[in-house]
Amino acid sequence: MNALVRRDPLRSLRLLFLAAMVLVGVATLVQSAVTHAARGDMLMTAAVLGAILLLRLSEFRLGAPVPLVMDVLELAAFGLLLGTAQELDPLLGPIYFVLSFRAATGRLWRVLPLIAGYMAVSFFGSTAAGNPLMPGAYIGMTIMPMLVFTMRKLFMHVQAERERHERMLDDVLKRLPFPVVVTGADGEVVLANPAAAELTGPLDGVRATLGDGTPVDLRRLVPGESGLELRVTRADGRVVQVRAETVPTAHGTILALLDVTAQRGYENRLEHAAFHDPLTGLPNRALLWRRFAEAGDGPYAVLLIDLDGFKAINDTHGHLAGDELLCRVAERLRHACGPDATVARLGGDEFAALLPQADADRAREVAEAVRQTFRWDVPLSTGPVRVGGSVGHALGGPGFSPDNVLAEADAAMYVEKHSRVRS
Repeated sequence: MNALVRRDPLRSLRLLFLAAMVLVGVATLVQSAVTHAARGDMLMTAAVLGAILLLRLSEFRLGAPVPLVMDVLELAAFGLLLGTAQELDPLLGPIYFVLSFRAATGRLWRVLPLIAGYMAVSFFGSTAAGNPLMPGAYIGMTIMPMLVFTMRKLFMHVQAERERHERMLDDVLKRLPFPVVVTGADGEVVLANPAAAELTGPLDGVRATLGDGTPVDLRRLVPGESGLELRVTRADGRVVQVRAETVPTAHGTILALLDVTAQRGYENRLEHAAFHDPLTGLPNRALLWRRFAEAGDGPYAVLLIDLDGFKAINDTHGHLAGDELLCRVAERLRHACGPDATVARLGGDEFAALLPQADADRAREVAEAVRQTFRWDVPLSTGPVRVGGSVGHALGGPGFSPDNVLAEADAAMYVEKHSRVRS
């Protein structure tokens, strides 16, 4: 019922008047029975009121008044009823609601003649019956339908203005260069401008998540959100990064989207460049120090690796081969140290590995795995080469300075390198 009133208030008002006419008609017949009216008079009253109700049902279905000739026949039948009725007051209720229904349906030129007609037949009918109506009855026949007509015109004017504003809003939204989606209170998409359709595609096939992976429904975002970043996966599989702004309205929410995919990609590339070695793709010294800070609350181990014989390979096969060798060694170190380790290139042919939550046994185990990687030739585009590596490790934890731990690992690495040279 509430949905019907919201969707078509005027039709709901006409339906209300119809229901009132039925109730008042039944009350009129009951009152006639109570006053012991003649059977013929009751049948005539029921027939006239039923015919009038059928005419109103026809108007309700058509949404417009019946032909003018039907009004003339209706007035004639009602005048005849008034001329034979013993009591006229019960018939005033049907007259008021008939006129109110017409006022809620027809134009003024169809309302005023019916008012005048009912006033005329009421006057002549009641006078002929020797029971003239009071002036207040005629005033009610005029005032009540005119109030309904005036309220209807005011409502239609307000509704027209609202529709005009909505059309203007629709036109503005469609012209906006950035994506905008308008949803109703139930989450139904009322409008999605062309920019939104181009960005997200059909919203029914869109999956959106927060930065932590929590799924969200774009059509039911909380009004008043600002700067909410979402990862949107379209129905065709394309992924875009958007920033959402939601504005509450009287009947729903306006959702504005900004495509920040390129911006975030650029920022990610900048961050990657700032914290990774451009040649090998490994973390650089800056990222290694950040990982030190993250691992500072627990025990950790640090491995320092320095290649043996790298300069000779670089001089013999060229710098391109040397760069390729560093990339191959980086891959082997990542594999040997495991997925939890941070393997970084410190510069030149020197590498470091941070092993979080590692004890002495774990450090020795990984150091030995790293040494094993240097026992096999490294395939390069210029041919296979063999390079050696010296590994030193040290343990750290809360209260240990990363510089001191690295220095200890560096000292251990040089002990191994010098011992290999002496042997």
